Amino acid sequence: MKPLDAQTRALIDRLQAGGFRPAHQVPLEVSRLGLTAMAVQMAAPKVEVYAVEDRAIAGPGGALPIRVYQPRAMADGERLPAVVYFHGGGFYLGNLDTHDHVCRFLCHHAQAVVVAVDYRLAPEHKYPAAVEDCYAAVRWTAMSADALAIDRARIAVAGDSAGGTLAVTTCLLARERGEPAIACHVAVYPALTVTDGEEFASRRELGSGEYFISYDDFAFFRDLYLSDPASQARDPLVSPIYAGDYKGLPPALVLTAGYDPCHDEAVRYVERLQADGVAVVHVCFETTIHPFFLFDGVLDAGREGQQLVADALRQFFTTGRLPGA
Repeated sequence: MKPLDAQTRALIDRLQAGGFRPAHQVPLEVSRLGLTAMAVQMAAPKVEVYAVEDRAIAGPGGALPIRVYQPRAMADGERLPAVVYFHGGGFYLGNLDTHDHVCRFLCHHAQAVVVAVDYRLAPEHKYPAAVEDCYAAVRWTAMSADALAIDRARIAVAGDSAGGTLAVTTCLLARERGEPAIACHVAVYPALTVTDGEEFASRRELGSGEYFISYDDFAFFRDLYLSDPASQARDPLVSPIYAGDYKGLPPALVLTAGYDPCHDEAVRYVERLQADGVAVVHVCFETTIHPFFLFDGVLDAGREGQQLVADALRQFFTTGRLPGA
């Protein structure tokens, strides 16, 4: 295993010196304020895009906030591809602002309309609220293709951490319900099970808390997210690593981090996609930790990861193939 890169080591040291504690030891509202502040402080300067609009659509639980990013002015009749983006945060943290810089970057560099989804959060809204909100947002995007000037045949879903999980579950739900068509999906260090994950060595080996996520955090996330953990934890729409198969899912790009407790379950997902005949590209950022994609202002890996995703999406939207697939 390669050693941590210097920037990641410095970030970990900085967090520890500042009294960083694992998520399960921090009160809910303190965590929410802390992630927002951390995301802003550690973000690179925002990329300018042509237009940004906050709006609300009809969701399964009422008004569902979204933010729509447009990369450039479009000629009459022109249609751009779209990326529906789900933020991370353990199903209980994060919002449109924590990932605004990520969505702007993807919008500009992928030259795609980005629809960011402010799905309902636990514990106020238990499963399946987030899953149904994300599915509803993708369905709305497809149905609103003409109004948004997007090509409904080129709609991707993407997300990081819990948002990566939701990207996968949205694909599973779309397959189950027969629509909408999803062209490809991007899962950045997804947490693919809310169980203890004993079968995945990285959960224990990297779960000391030094690498941002503690092993005990997973039970904390699970108990916030689920109303009945004993019966729901292995539901494929909760823990998609336990889906019976992935046949017919859209092509996938999966990013992992070498020092992430979620690493091994994501690798298992890649292997199973391959076995089920789904085109998949896996890129591991071996020398960094779980939230690198979000912290692009202090970790070069974050900006490199965002660029990789943007370039891959742009190529896919142009050629129908992910680079390296």
